[in-house]
This record gives sequence, C-alpha cells and structure tokens, in this order.
Amino acid sequence: MTDTRPAGEPGRALPAVAVAVSVLLWSTTYVLSDLVLVTASPAVLSELRLVLALPLMWVLLRLRRRSAGRELWAALRRPTTLILGLTGVALFYLPSNLGLSISTPGTASVMSATLPVLTALFAWTFIGERPTPPVICGLALTTVGIVLASAGSIQPGFGAVLLVAGLASYAAYTVLLRWLGSAPAAPARPTTDALTLATATAVWGSLLLMPWVGWEVASGVATFPVGVASWSSMLFLALVVTGPTMALYNYGAERVPAAVAGTATAVVPVLGYAYALLLGEPLVLVNVTGAGLAFLGVALATVPWRSRSRGSADSSLPAPPVVTAAGSRPHYEGARQ
Repeated sequence: MTDTRPAGEPGRALPAVAVAVSVLLWSTTYVLSDLVLVTASPAVLSELRLVLALPLMWVLLRLRRRSAGRELWAALRRPTTLILGLTGVALFYLPSNLGLSISTPGTASVMSATLPVLTALFAWTFIGERPTPPVICGLALTTVGIVLASAGSIQPGFGAVLLVAGLASYAAYTVLLRWLGSAPAAPARPTTDALTLATATAVWGSLLLMPWVGWEVASGVATFPVGVASWSSMLFLALVVTGPTMALYNYGAERVPAAVAGTATAVVPVLGYAYALLLGEPLVLVNVTGAGLAFLGVALATVPWRSRSRGSADSSLPAPPVVTAAGSRPHYEGARQ
C-alpha cells in the first residue's frame, strides 16, 4: 500500500510510536525473566518464549487475513527472512546469553550502550543513512547515560566480548529491517505485513535455536519453569512481550532511520533499572543521573526525525511503503527481548 496521507497527519508518527511501545514491552523482560530463570535454563527460556508466542501470532494472522497461510509460507521462503531470524534471534540470543552467564548485570547494561552506536555505523556503512548532528549527540548522551546508570558493576572480559557480538547481530537486524522497508518494492523484495514478517522471523529463530536447546538437553543442564510465579512470568513474556514486540519493532524499524530505532532500544536497560527501583533496589544518584541522560539522548535523536517527516524530503533514503501492522536478569536478555 502507498501512504496517501498528507505529511503532517498523525499517522506519520505511528512508526516512532511502534518502536517506543516495543521498547516499553522489552524493558519488562528484566523483571519477568529473573523469576523464570530461578528454575529454567537459558536455552529453554529463549525457546519457550518463541514456541509459546507462535500460536498466538498465527491466530492473529488468521483473524486478520484469509490468505495468512500463503503469505506466511511466502515470507518463510525468502532468504531475507532467514537472515532476520538469524541476526535478530539466534545470533543475538546465543552469544548474549552465553556471555551474560559469565558476566554481570552491570556489564550487560554498559555493553548495551554499543547497540545504538553499532546500528548507526552499520546504517551509514551499508545503506548510506548518515546520522544528523542531533542524532549523533543523542547517541553520545545515551551511551554516557547507560554507562553511568550501570556504574560500579562492570566486569570486563570474554563475557563482555560475547555481549557485544550479540548486540552487533541485533544492529545488523535493525539495519536490514530498515533496508527492507525503505527499498522500492520489487519482486525480490515484496512488501510484507509486519505481523507476518515477525511470525516468520520467530519461526526461523526458534528453529535456529534448537541445536542450543539440544545441547542443554544432552548435557543434562536443561530445566523448565517451576511454580506459579515462574510460569506466569513465562506466559507473559511469550504472549505479551515476545510476539507483539517483534511485530511492533519490525513495523517501526522499517520506517524510521536505523540510528533512531537503535537509540530507542538503549532505553531498555534504563527502564529495567527503573523497575528494579520500584521493586525496592536502593536509589543511587549517579545511576539515576545516567538514566536521565539516556532518556534525553533518545529524545534528542528522535525529535529531529519526526520533524523531518512532517514535511521535508531531505532523507537519504526513499520513503518506505506503508503496510498494515498487526526480545530476565539484566544479564540474560541483553538489550532486549
């Protein structure tokens, strides 16, 4: 579908809103997964989130479209969808969870500061999306803010290297989504409904994670959630966080500059810290200051894009087609989902 609305109408802000809502949902992962990981192993948690989310995503697809099956099958057959599942799920979860198992929550939060920077660099290098001065300033503020928000709990080492590797994969995922959304429609890159693409990505991601689950089972370390609190958190993660978040983020990341989407994800660990405060963690001034700087950085990076979207045509990429829209302990899920 082509967007025929005037540039100033509220609908132009929907992609930014979608990214913002996905970030809010992702940030709940910290507290909820912390409850699940009391009894469940990392690979089982990662796989269950996808496996339990997929039936709901399929039901939503069927309710919205009669041709859902054909569209999902077509999306699954595209090489780009396999790459999205690889970069946005398998190669994000695997190094992140392995690295974070030998690292600390603070290290994860600090390393997550590399995500917006990597996203901006990848977007500039591979799709020619040059960040504006306000976006660069926003990236800098966000990076400093996350480091301050996690002050006093950094543990350098191989775990930190694995964390950055996972975040680099997610940065590539974000840039690929932006490229798919901004490139002119063509037989090789047909426009795909955001929920359909998210479902296909989740299918590939769950398949690609199975060897990791198989390794846990063969090693005798695989464990499942036990108890009401653990299973309630697991179901909320799968049904409320994972599926909807993937669809919302896919929709938004296809339509906003990659640097903006990457910067927004940096708020996830900061919101996780805010939830920890609500649960009784002691308030530390330097951490709160860092959280404030991170939020300010995201606002600074986002506002210029929204301003340009209202009327100017100075974007380095063509306007994307509009389609119909429908990522613990901080050291477990990294920046996300």
